[in-house]
Amino acid sequence: MNHTLPFILASQSPRRAQLLTEAGVVFEQRSPPFADPDQPPGHLRGDEAEAYAAALAEQKANSLAELIDGPALILSADTICVDDAGALVGKPRDRAHADVMLRSFIEAEHRVLTGVALLRVGPGEPVMASFADVAVVRFGSLSEQQLDVYLTTDDWRGKAGGYNLFDRQAAGWPITVDGDPATVVGLPMRRLMPMLRGAI
Repeated sequence: MNHTLPFILASQSPRRAQLLTEAGVVFEQRSPPFADPDQPPGHLRGDEAEAYAAALAEQKANSLAELIDGPALILSADTICVDDAGALVGKPRDRAHADVMLRSFIEAEHRVLTGVALLRVGPGEPVMASFADVAVVRFGSLSEQQLDVYLTTDDWRGKAGGYNLFDRQAAGWPITVDGDPATVVGLPMRRLMPMLRGAI
């Protein structure tokens, strides 16, 4: 997919880049100055959690826009999890924290929210569109060995909830998704692509 405006993914996530590449989108990657907190605040109701995820994405886009000279289209995103008790779950601090996160998901449902912001800058006033998409994820049973082997790899680092959906499914973990699987990975492509087609 070619476009006239420079299209920038405000993220160094290889997973988000892969989703866009597989969709045929031409883009460049840049890191936004805004660093979202690894641990989101406590408990939020469903609509509040969605608004929080979208707001984080907007802050990322706005922070990168300040560094760009000239017209561009900026895409940013932020992913958080909400456990079955309603607590927001971010990225693990360390292996022990990842272990606790993953165990809380076993034989339970949790929600994954990805907030997305699409910001067009120059000429004229910036134009921002944002939303949050939600997918419901259910883990089946995992053995101690499966958990231990995974935690030893350090693949949990930098991932909301401590896991990547596609990697864990490929490894045979019993995980099902109600909604867009790409939302769990970091970009809700089902909702995003129609927006991109109209913007680039």
